[in-house]
Amino acid sequence: MAKSLKWGLFGKVLPLTALFALAKLGVHGMGLEPWEFDSLTGSLFGASSFVIAFILSGTLANYNASDEMVVQFANAVEAIADINLYAAKVHGGHHGEALNGRLANLLLQLKDWLSNKIQLEQLLNSLAELNLSLAELRLATADSVADRALPELAKMRILVHKMAASRDNDFLGPAYALLEIFLIGAVMALLLIGADRFSENLVVSCFLFTSFTYLLILIRDLDNPFQYDGSSCIEVDLSCLGETREHLVSLASSASTRQINTAAARTPASPTA
Repeated sequence: MAKSLKWGLFGKVLPLTALFALAKLGVHGMGLEPWEFDSLTGSLFGASSFVIAFILSGTLANYNASDEMVVQFANAVEAIADINLYAAKVHGGHHGEALNGRLANLLLQLKDWLSNKIQLEQLLNSLAELNLSLAELRLATADSVADRALPELAKMRILVHKMAASRDNDFLGPAYALLEIFLIGAVMALLLIGADRFSENLVVSCFLFTSFTYLLILIRDLDNPFQYDGSSCIEVDLSCLGETREHLVSLASSASTRQINTAAARTPASPTA
């Protein structure tokens, strides 16, 4: 899996590089290489590299922040689950299976929403229903520790809206326009620059074209970290959501088993004949 991700972008770039090589051969065959490499073309390539580095650093920061959003959401769910477990331990009348089930379902809905299987409104409605469950927890336990779950719920709402903004908006739209203009200029320069040895010119031009195009596609891919439609090679890992959900399900299963064992222990044995 990691290897396919590593070379997935090259699979998109190599056909474009082949087309560029054919175009370069055609331009050379027609004798349309009036330029020579000088300080002006060097400045063009340097400016293109600077713009790429600037936008790449910004999109990397945005991607890392998006990756942390998922982890923080799972951490907020675990925090509420810990409060629920504490209440179940301290107050014997509260078992907490219903709240754990809501939390596990919420993790599944977040994953489905990011995978474009459900709408955002359904996830937000589940968060509102979770608020009612927290109110029921507070009434059932009469313990102020339940109030600590409310800031975690607010954090979850903020994270969901941040994920939606990160998925629907570009990092810097005007900066992408500038980047594309510089790359078009660099590609045109690579096509029109001639050299004494055409084979060397072709290899270096193809290498530069591949590098510039690869970075442009990489930046576009990084800028949409929640694109789970099979067209992206780099996506935010959602495995922590599944792991947290499995943990909540195991807690609910263990609690149910303990209740059954406790009920069985309290049931008097039937007299033997």
